[in-house]
Amino acid sequence: MNDIEIFDGLSSLQTLDKKQIAKITARLPELHRGQAMIGHSTSQTSYSLQTMNMVNDSPLSRMKQCLAQINKKYEALRENYFKMEQKKLEIKKIINNTDEESQLKVREFESSINSISLAMENTLRQIGMFQDMYDSIKKNNNISDEWSEKDYEAQEIEHMIRSSFRIAIQDLSATARVSRAVVEYWEQLGIHPQVAEIRTRSYLINIQERINKNDDVTIVDMYNFLDDMIKEFGDEYKKALTRIGLNEIGSEQFMATGATKPQ
Repeated sequence: MNDIEIFDGLSSLQTLDKKQIAKITARLPELHRGQAMIGHSTSQTSYSLQTMNMVNDSPLSRMKQCLAQINKKYEALRENYFKMEQKKLEIKKIINNTDEESQLKVREFESSINSISLAMENTLRQIGMFQDMYDSIKKNNNISDEWSEKDYEAQEIEHMIRSSFRIAIQDLSATARVSRAVVEYWEQLGIHPQVAEIRTRSYLINIQERINKNDDVTIVDMYNFLDDMIKEFGDEYKKALTRIGLNEIGSEQFMATGATKPQ
């Protein structure tokens, strides 16, 4: 039982006549085709550049986001699969019943199965998309197939420093002051907040002067500034570790060093 057949049963509505219902029904196949093509709530472009924050500064952090999205979609796929199988079982229980209520239930379950199946197809395509993104990021950044938790942790400091200065740029651009959150962020990284703020303000002043001169200013200029902040503050976190009383970040002994594969 599909939705078109269900609509065929609508013959006694008060505000729509048979001709209007027929017109709607005739165009339902395009609805299903469109949903199959772009029925998911978020576009691949949005996932790539916005939702997943793919301008993030660490390749492994981007890969981590891909894995998180794949896991989220996989769980949704798994949930829908068991919903569909449960409805199939319900149909088997009542399919031979001839009473109207049972037959109505069969139609309801069949319609739900169609909708669930479409949702599962969209989810599978999204999983494939994130897998492709993951593989592309790994390949284009020369990351080994055997990357480990240790590799991930090794790039986290640079990622966090870039993130902190990116937030500072956003704060100063929006409110002309850095937020308490970014000040705390810098302190956690062992970076003196006032020094970091001066560096960010100097960068923004320089960019504004160049814009006033009609110089060619692009996002690459910001990327270069963030790279410069790594060079200047990349080892400051060690001072924060000393203050806390730690010899290392986390515990290297208990980091996963190799991928585990199902047997």
